[in-house]
Amino acid sequence: MGQIVNFCAGVEPHVLPAKRVDAILVNVPDAAVSDSAKYSTLRLFKIAGTQKVMLDSGGYQLHVGEGESKTLSFDAEKPLHISETSINLAPVHVMSAAAKLKPDIVMALDFPIRKTDDPAEQALEFMRKVGFNAIWARQCSELRTLFCPDVQLFLPIQCFNLNQLDQFIGMIPGVDCDGFSMPIRNMSDQKIILFMVRFYQMGTRRVHLLGTSAIFAIAIAAYMARHYFDWVSFDATTWRKWADYSVYMNPYNLLQSTISSNMIIDESIPMDCQCPFCEEKTYTYMKNMPENERRNLLRCHNWWAIEKATRDLYENSGNLIELERCLRGRGVDFTRLDQFCNAMALADTLKNEDISLLANAIF
Repeated sequence: MGQIVNFCAGVEPHVLPAKRVDAILVNVPDAAVSDSAKYSTLRLFKIAGTQKVMLDSGGYQLHVGEGESKTLSFDAEKPLHISETSINLAPVHVMSAAAKLKPDIVMALDFPIRKTDDPAEQALEFMRKVGFNAIWARQCSELRTLFCPDVQLFLPIQCFNLNQLDQFIGMIPGVDCDGFSMPIRNMSDQKIILFMVRFYQMGTRRVHLLGTSAIFAIAIAAYMARHYFDWVSFDATTWRKWADYSVYMNPYNLLQSTISSNMIIDESIPMDCQCPFCEEKTYTYMKNMPENERRNLLRCHNWWAIEKATRDLYENSGNLIELERCLRGRGVDFTRLDQFCNAMALADTLKNEDISLLANAIF
């Protein structure tokens, strides 16, 4: 039985969702762009009492920068740089930052694929990025050996399908890594399960899911941690981003509800959240709080809700029937729950068979 870890992303020394945050994710462009940034990051870990640290490479910033038509360069001879108009980021910057910050896990530099549902565009987008990702995976692995051999290295998987995954893996023979990380913002529950089973078949025992706090994604992570992997982790900035827009995370299904001063809220709606931040409060009380106070409360509540869901789902993942009962009790969408359970049951049955059998069965 493995462990599940929820990494808190989007934190700063003055923006923490709790007095103690056990696991924190930071990224290279923010945490290591200068000596003062590195000092501030190390101070953050101390203030939060952090025990587990993950260092993301900065692929997200490249993704955003590409969308904003920034000038992107990957020059190892020039300093790490990020501004309103340009970014310079290379594997050496990532691994140098890992040597200074000493995280438990560092992600290799990656160039994220853009979302598209068109198969032809997916093929083109994959081909545009896979060369960068294969070269950077190899370089990060080599630099890890030189700079920080005690830090675990996860390789980001930027693929639309399993054929592309096989192609990427075929381009990096002999590259040493400790696990995979995978963005799931464009994926259905069934597709996440399919990729996770393929990782399991490849012998990978440590996986990180990038950027999610959705209840079904956490359920997949919890079940896979109990039955397939030694380690499954995930991260999200949702706790903070939603709070900044006065969004309250439902403590049961983690869906969003806006609680702001211009909202009309039915007084008959009970406040049944059991977190210490909502105690003896009503939704009307929350909406009438000063904006700063409401934001701080929602940050803490939202983080508590994600953490509580993670613990509950993991504890109730001994078998699929137990997990289904837990999710049903949390008021999730029952149609989606049935589809989720069907896909997971097929995965359990076919996990040691040719992956095409599972793909054909769940799609």
